[in-house]
Amino acid sequence: MKMKSMTNIHHIFAAGLLPLLVASYAGNVQAGLADPVGISQATVPGNTTACVGTPYARPIEYTATVSSTSTSGSNTVLTVVKEASSASFPAFNNTDENEDKWYIVEVLDGQAIGLIMEAVGGTGDTSITVKGVLPATFSIPANSKIGIRKSWTLSTMLGVASASNPFGSGLTATANGVNAQVQLLNSATGGLTTYYVNATLGAYSWRANGGASPTSPKNHAPMGLGKGFVIVNRKPTPFAFNLSGDFRTARTRLVVPANGAKTLLANPSVFNTTFTASTIPATSPTRGASVPSAADQYGVWNTTTRAFSTYKIGGTSNANGPSAYSGSTRVNPGIDKFTSVLVTPAGTTDTVVTIAPQYTP
Repeated sequence: MKMKSMTNIHHIFAAGLLPLLVASYAGNVQAGLADPVGISQATVPGNTTACVGTPYARPIEYTATVSSTSTSGSNTVLTVVKEASSASFPAFNNTDENEDKWYIVEVLDGQAIGLIMEAVGGTGDTSITVKGVLPATFSIPANSKIGIRKSWTLSTMLGVASASNPFGSGLTATANGVNAQVQLLNSATGGLTTYYVNATLGAYSWRANGGASPTSPKNHAPMGLGKGFVIVNRKPTPFAFNLSGDFRTARTRLVVPANGAKTLLANPSVFNTTFTASTIPATSPTRGASVPSAADQYGVWNTTTRAFSTYKIGGTSNANGPSAYSGSTRVNPGIDKFTSVLVTPAGTTDTVVTIAPQYTP
C-alpha cells in the first residue's frame, strides 16, 4: 500500500484500513494522578492500520494554581501562581520539531479536572498561554491546581531513531526496511502526516514523508497527550511496540475545534471500557433530546465490518438518560484499551470533549 505524506482522514478511515489493536498491560495501577507504572506492549496485525491511544503521560515537572482565565484571539491565557516548591517555568514558545521543548498543561483537581491544553506561550511564572478557546459553558475555576508536563513526541513515545528501533528504517517511508509508519492527525485540516525512521549514510532520524522539508529531522514532532495517532504496519507479520509512562486516573478533557473538524480522543484507561462507563453520553457537548439528528458524532472501528461505526448522542429526555444511538437504536458501544475514538463535534465553536477511565478490567 503506497502512502502519501498528507492523506485526508475521510479517505483513510473510509477505506477500511483500521483493524483490532491488541495490547497487553503490565504494571501496578495505583490511585492518584500520574502514578508510575511499568510498560505495555501494543501489537498491530500484519499489513493493517490501527487507531492507537496511550493512557500514559510524561512526569509533571512544574505546578501552579490558576487565579483567572481570559481569551486572547484563538487562545486562552491562564493567570497563575507558581507553587513555591516548583522550579521556574520554561519558555513555552518552541516551534522546532527537532527539540523536546513542547509542553502541555493539565488541570489536576476541581471542576475542570483532566483538561489537557497545549502550552504555546507565557510570561515568566505568572501566565501561560494555551491553544484553543474555552466554550462559554466550561470554565477553569480559580484556585484549580495545574501540572505542566512535557508533551509526547515521536522519540519520547516511540523511541529514538536508531538501527534497533522496532519501526525499522529506510531512505523513504516506503522502503523495505521500514516496518511501520506513524500518522498524526491535524484536526484543522483533516490531514494525516506520515512519519518514519530515516536512515541516510548511517545517520538515523524521524522524518515526515514529503512536505516542505522532507530532509529535516522531526525527532520531536509533538504528539500531545490524550490524542490518538495511527500506526501503519507495512509487514505481513504482527508489529509490536511499547508504550510506557505515568498512568493518569483522571478523565481526559480536550478543547477541540468544531465546524466538522475531527479529533482522535484516546481511551485514558489501561482497560476496555464502554460509552456509558466512559461518560461520553453524559458529557458530549451537543446531544439530542431523543433520537439525535444534529449531534456530536463518535466513530469506533468495527473489526467485523472493517469500517467505522458512527454513533450520535441523544436520549437526554428519556427516563434512562442520554445514550449513544446507532440510527434510532440506543446502544452502548465498547472502546478497547490503547485505542482512540474519532470525534466530530456538531457545534460551530471550539468545545470540550471528555472521556473517563475505567478502573476495573
